[in-house]
Amino acid sequence: MSVFFIGGVNRSGTTLLQSILCSDKTTNPLIHEASYLKNIVEAYVFGQQKFEEHNKYYFSSVEDMRDFTAGWAKAFLDKTRQRYPESEHLVLKHPPLTPRFPAIFDLLTSIGEDPRFFIIIRDPRDVAASLVRVGEKLRAKGESEGNTLPRNMNMLGNYYMQCYMPALTPQFEAYKNRITIIKYEDLVTNPQVVIENIRQASGLKLDEFDASENWKHDNIDYDDLKQNKNAWLSSLWGKKLSNARVGSYKEILKPEEIKLLEKVCDGPLKTFGYR
Repeated sequence: MSVFFIGGVNRSGTTLLQSILCSDKTTNPLIHEASYLKNIVEAYVFGQQKFEEHNKYYFSSVEDMRDFTAGWAKAFLDKTRQRYPESEHLVLKHPPLTPRFPAIFDLLTSIGEDPRFFIIIRDPRDVAASLVRVGEKLRAKGESEGNTLPRNMNMLGNYYMQCYMPALTPQFEAYKNRITIIKYEDLVTNPQVVIENIRQASGLKLDEFDASENWKHDNIDYDDLKQNKNAWLSSLWGKKLSNARVGSYKEILKPEEIKLLEKVCDGPLKTFGYR
């Protein structure tokens, strides 16, 4: 039994990627964010940072603290399995968990779990353009979350970098071997090749997935999200694959905004072939 974690910055296609893995009948259905797990993992990371100052008085070693926290994480996974008892594998997503993938690997492998990480990459210019739209909707509703997504390319570019870099820079082989990187643009324009890559990396058959049909094995209530004017709701969710949003930043961002964003995100733009 594996636990598949979907990673990537918000608006990079994480929900789409999650839907593909969740189309397999051996997984849980597509469900909302595993945000509770983030608190568990953050406790471990912060506990490491403060071990000598605080936590050596509560744990005999960092390993002792890891084992304790891993038990907490295991309890969360087992609770989720109880909610979806027919599932052989779990598929979990919460974009803010992405920078903590190395810590999740450390915690879960220490207790015999099989975590695997699927990280979706998208052109940072399209990501920023989408985040601009989300921020506008949030502020229009008077929600404070909108203040964290201003129309500021320096901030949005760094937000992008801070999501991916901690997950992609660790060099230890055991962790790197659990990562599969997927480009959003490849997924929506040439899905056959990408889906086969996901099959190989996950061991899932994905027989139910069809790029030309709406999502399957999906427990998200889109009507409720729409009725509540959820700012994060995408019109593409639940639908067949579409490349309609590729390059949409050209319609949303100003030339000077694009130039600044390209400077901040120069590394990913070059590394993933967006230049």
